[in-house]
Amino acid sequence: MKMPPQRTRFASLLILGSLLASFLGLSSLLSGCRSYQLGNPAELSFQSIYVKPVQNESYAPQAQALLSSQIREALIRDGRLQLVLSEERADAVLLVTLTDYTRQTATRDRQDTTLGVDFDLTLTAEVALFDQVNGEFLFEGRQLSERSNAFVDNPYRGTAVREQGFLQAEYQAMPRLTRDLAKKIADEVLSPWDPR
Repeated sequence: MKMPPQRTRFASLLILGSLLASFLGLSSLLSGCRSYQLGNPAELSFQSIYVKPVQNESYAPQAQALLSSQIREALIRDGRLQLVLSEERADAVLLVTLTDYTRQTATRDRQDTTLGVDFDLTLTAEVALFDQVNGEFLFEGRQLSERSNAFVDNPYRGTAVREQGFLQAEYQAMPRLTRDLAKKIADEVLSPWDPR
């Protein structure tokens, strides 16, 4: 069966219009991606870094070992710097000191308002980056902090699941708190520095 000439012409225009629209859409998408560059474009003035063990002047329990390893992991994950095992072989040295750790009650128990069931934990660090090649600080005295929660309350009260105490809740929150602080510290090291 043969199609009438008007329908054939309409079908041809419809196909041509669809192809043109697809071509324009694809070309606009590709033109937006042409300036995209994989990775971080920031150039660093050093190639290797030594991360000194974190000093703990706060009351954060066992946070220095966690934070030290998580900073190293964040820098390795980025891939632009080589981590070295000694200060002598490093172009730059990262110094981190935990200066403050606070626990604030965020939520109180409904039956007994003197009991806290949710605590806001804040960990603060002072960060410095020393350029060993030039013998000067790239930055120093930068205060970075991170917050997390420790939930003591058991939402499954009355079931076989037992309640946890504050120490257990704080112990479970500490890796999350130090991981997020380590990411902030790594971002400070790997980003262009503004004088503060």
